[in-house]
Amino acid sequence: MLFSDNNPQASEKFSSRSRYGKLVESFRSPDLRMLWASTFCNQFGQGMQHVALGWLIFDITGSGIMVGTLFAVRSLPNLLVGLLAGSVADRLDRRALMRNAVWGMMLASLAIAMLLYTQYFTVLLIMLFAFLLGTLQAFYMTARQVYVYDVVGSSGAVSGIASISLAQRAGEVIGALLAGWLIEWYGPTVSFIGMGASYFLGALPIYFLRRLGGLAPIDRESLKDNLLNYFRALRSNRVMLVLIISTVAAEILGFSHQVLLPVLALHVLGVGPAGLGVLTAFRSVGGAIGVTGLAVLGQVKRQGIFLLVTIGLFGVGQILLGQSVTFWMALLFVTFINMMAAITDVLHQSLLQSCVPDKQRGRAMGSWTVAVGTAPLGQLQLGYLADLSGTRIALLVNGVGLAGMALIMAVSMPRLRKL
Repeated sequence: MLFSDNNPQASEKFSSRSRYGKLVESFRSPDLRMLWASTFCNQFGQGMQHVALGWLIFDITGSGIMVGTLFAVRSLPNLLVGLLAGSVADRLDRRALMRNAVWGMMLASLAIAMLLYTQYFTVLLIMLFAFLLGTLQAFYMTARQVYVYDVVGSSGAVSGIASISLAQRAGEVIGALLAGWLIEWYGPTVSFIGMGASYFLGALPIYFLRRLGGLAPIDRESLKDNLLNYFRALRSNRVMLVLIISTVAAEILGFSHQVLLPVLALHVLGVGPAGLGVLTAFRSVGGAIGVTGLAVLGQVKRQGIFLLVTIGLFGVGQILLGQSVTFWMALLFVTFINMMAAITDVLHQSLLQSCVPDKQRGRAMGSWTVAVGTAPLGQLQLGYLADLSGTRIALLVNGVGLAGMALIMAVSMPRLRKL
């Protein structure tokens, strides 16, 4: 059996004597500090990438559905290679996997800058590079989240994952703001050069990480058998199946709101690329607030109920964003939405890794990456709906759908309520 409902107790590496104990103790680990620095620099590049790619495609095509297609293409590798990334993370050195992925993202960013500088670019080429960047990020993200658990153990999982998520949000805030400013004053080429520099800096701390955690034995199982075993595992481990379903719901109906920020900034609010940079940055501000609060709380009781309430509020926030009439209202609701999104993300990752044996956590996170990979469905749907009926209606429909999904899961999935 690939996964089991029994969770072996990992050694408790950090103790908490106050509400801030787990957050403070986790940063006493040099490995977590180095990983935090790497994550910050990597997500600095991701924040720049989100603004630069979204603005570039919308500037070229003027189409909301093309922006949705771009982000769908960038997210698609999660679905296609997530299981492979999880299997590789269980078998190979996670540090090497992270290093190689970050170096690849640096080279891809500089290649896009060269294409823009020489004017030898098309929408198709940009889409291909977005797919490549998404593929490399899928491997990096899966290996990183497994390594976090290696460092903090089961008792510190929520605080540890939340701490790394804080690095993500902080990096994205600054990267998004810088990208918007660079595009406004110097054009997108310089923004992509800045992306490459941030990935370069993100690769360096990984060389200082120790090798931690056990590796699963390398077997001769074919790719086909490996994939079939994943689906058998989902049938046998009901807790994991429920968590994957809730992750998919959040991705399709919730996280997809980001694709409409370029349209919201230009056509609805009229704030231009600098305003888009601020909106994108406040996505990360909200996320940072959410994960900081979660890290301070430490071990959350009744995580299943907490997760369902958070998903419901996630949907309510989207409804309110769609009805925003001023830039400041939009900033407030973007912040609130992403507070809920960040908490949802951390709880899913923590619960998924806690419900499987230690040597299968890579595969568990691979399954999470696949669930995250369903985001293109939501991104395409939301982009199409926005073109068809407008940004406000599109956000209203998805917000109602997400809040309703949370209610349905609360009623129909008692095992999730008991986690």
